[in-house]
Amino acid sequence: MTDPWAQTAPLTPQRPRGFSPGTVAILATATVLLAVAGLAIGWYAAGDSEPTTQTSSSPSALASPTPEASPSELPSPTPEPSPASPAPGGQLMVDVTTRDFREARAQLIKDLRVSVTVSFVDEPGAAHTVLRTDPAAGAPAPRGTNVRVYVVGPVFEFEMPNVVDKSCDAAKTELVAAGLRIGKYVSGNEGTVRETSILAGAKVKWDEQVDLTCSTEAPPSPPAAG
Repeated sequence: MTDPWAQTAPLTPQRPRGFSPGTVAILATATVLLAVAGLAIGWYAAGDSEPTTQTSSSPSALASPTPEASPSELPSPTPEPSPASPAPGGQLMVDVTTRDFREARAQLIKDLRVSVTVSFVDEPGAAHTVLRTDPAAGAPAPRGTNVRVYVVGPVFEFEMPNVVDKSCDAAKTELVAAGLRIGKYVSGNEGTVRETSILAGAKVKWDEQVDLTCSTEAPPSPPAAG
């Protein structure tokens, strides 16, 4: 028996399974493009491109703080002017010219602790005033040195001081200060002055020598009146 549908109804074409050739071509092209893009990204990430600025700073790249100046680089303080070097002996000769020689001599002995020799000269000037000194004013005059004072006029004369009944030491000090020299101690330099080689009140010259007689024994009492 003949199938009536086979003669009257046209056969419907069946859709082939899978992708069409055009679709396959498009997919292949897209795959290639993605592969190329992936390679480019990998090459860029690997550092083949231009280097960029590194944003994360390593410890070595951090700016180190400005070092403080070392002691040798610090400005040294301005030195203060040092005082003038002291003269040998620590003192200088003072100016005593034109002064009375006895006052000048006493000042030099007291202030400078020096010995003084007085020389009288016949030169113009006020009598018995200091003409010059050796060492001169402003020169070194160490303690203990001898200073010579030149005095205008003849040798100075004065009265012998009375030192009887004073201690030997006190008498010596007074006579030397007055301008006399102690020659010798007749019976030692202990005790009390009993006698002087020049009587008190007599005229003596500057730098004249005087001998002292001292004793530790009491002087004999005067005889009682009868």
